Amino acid sequence: MSRSAKPQNGRRRFLRDVVRTAGGLAAVGVALGLHQQTARASGVRLRPPGAINENAFASACVRCGQCVQACPYDTLKLATLASGLSAGTPYFVARDIPCEMCEDIPCAKVCPSGALDREIESIDDARMGLAVLVDQENCLNFQGLRCDVCYR
Repeated sequence: MSRSAKPQNGRRRFLRDVVRTAGGLAAVGVALGLHQQTARASGVRLRPPGAINENAFASACVRCGQCVQACPYDTLKLATLASGLSAGTPYFVARDIPCEMCEDIPCAKVCPSGALDREIESIDDARMGLAVLVDQENCLNFQGLRCDVCYR
């Protein structure tokens, strides 16, 4: 009787260890998936070109959505009710769809409230989500070429 008890205990231990390992791997997979979703969701929301400082922007914007309609690349979105006080204001997430920096700045031109500066003369004067340039020698944008590597 002791001989048959030993193999069964060994099988039980083996099956228990397999189930524990599978459960542990599943828990790690779920944790990594949640971490990835959190990292993806935390993209920085940027205002359109020509936006005045954030506090003044939130007060001046009448939430008409004309800037969103004027964007030829469908980059701009309106913040949802879950955004609290900024609900209805325009924004974009550069990691999802970057601003194409249109030369004629159509989003600013249609703004009726002054939340976006209509007087901005060149898209180069727009200051939004400025990156820190580490290596001028290898940066294509610094050399005047169009590049979107940094936002990816």
